[in-house]
Amino acid sequence: MSSSHRVLRIVSAVTAVTALTLGAAGTAQAVPTKDKKDDFVLPQAVSWVGGEALISTKTLTDLPDGVKAPPKVKAAAWLVADLDSREILAAKNVHVPLRPASTLKLFTSLTIEPQLEPDQVYTGREEDEAIEGTRVGIVKGSKYTVDDLFHGLLMASGNDTANALSNLIGGQAAAVTQIQAEANALGAFDTVVRNTSGLDAKGQVSSAYDLALAGTAALQNETLAKIMVTPSYAFPNKGKSLGAKRKHYQIQNHNRLLGYLPGVMGVKNGYTTKAGSTNVAAAAHQGHHYIAVVLRSDGPVFTPSGDLLKWAFTYGQKANPVGRLVEPGELSAMTGPGIDVSAAQATDSPDTDAVDGTVNGAVDGAASGRLKAALPAANAVGATQPMTRFWPLVLTLALLLVATAFGLRPVLANSRRSRARKVRRRQRDSRHLY
Repeated sequence: MSSSHRVLRIVSAVTAVTALTLGAAGTAQAVPTKDKKDDFVLPQAVSWVGGEALISTKTLTDLPDGVKAPPKVKAAAWLVADLDSREILAAKNVHVPLRPASTLKLFTSLTIEPQLEPDQVYTGREEDEAIEGTRVGIVKGSKYTVDDLFHGLLMASGNDTANALSNLIGGQAAAVTQIQAEANALGAFDTVVRNTSGLDAKGQVSSAYDLALAGTAALQNETLAKIMVTPSYAFPNKGKSLGAKRKHYQIQNHNRLLGYLPGVMGVKNGYTTKAGSTNVAAAAHQGHHYIAVVLRSDGPVFTPSGDLLKWAFTYGQKANPVGRLVEPGELSAMTGPGIDVSAAQATDSPDTDAVDGTVNGAVDGAASGRLKAALPAANAVGATQPMTRFWPLVLTLALLLVATAFGLRPVLANSRRSRARKVRRRQRDSRHLY
């Protein structure tokens, strides 16, 4: 094989490697993810309300010999706790602020229910009828009782009923202020409220810990607790009369653990495309009561909730606690690293910046950013490791230079000898001509 052919093969091989390498690198960065949840970056927890260990990102357990580990939960955050002792038995990322979806309706219910009478009448509005997401079926001009609205809210997760209930206490803005105050009074300092329904809203977050507090409080409210275990309810159809002659239709309880897991006591599930599946569930077993919370589940949310509760049925009285659910009013401010407790008051309204916000001034500069907008994973990597994107190009160019340097040397030498032979031939031919 000639030197020139050898060089051509080397150059062709390096070129092919270059194309494949750059193609692979380009594909890894350019192909969009199929699921928006793939771009999710877990926010940072800054609170350790209920125990300093609860700020950890590890799965937290303290299991004596003979006690099996809790089931693996494919979710961003979860916990299981003993409702009687308020001890957290196992947990992960419980103070990470996440979108709550319709589990936020627990805070809405706790805030509004004590202010209204069950037989109070509400007339449907156009804004109720037009609200996005899940609706029970409120019609403009039709009349409903507060009892109807709460059944629609907690059983069928009606966003229209959430809006209607807010109108009964002064509208969305007034309701949001009151709900935030209720969350703070419970010790739910990770929670930032933006609406009454739990629909995705900029800056609206809660945590597994906070939702456990809300679920526990809802179970202690007799009216709400009764509604949450009601399998079905006759909701009024369009009309202005409230008598027996008015037509009704059945709404079903969305809690799929009812009738599946013995002793289920509630509580509330939710879903949006950005929040994923969320659930707060509680059940009683042999005189003990437990609550489980699952946020941003990777799949069905009722199965892991039920699995955590069944684990608690077996091992809840044997596992050592890793933290506790604080009592309502026990704390007046968030606790955690870098937090100035004296600067926060539980009754203040939150003033949260959309990117690096802090709630009630409770988080200093070192701990701020708990509400940072999630960045695409590729961007997050690129920001911290800018050169990792270009190493395939650098490596390929280096290989090409080496191949060229060594491969072209014999070709250049042959080329010089060839030119010398041609010059001598011309000189010889010239002597013959003259």
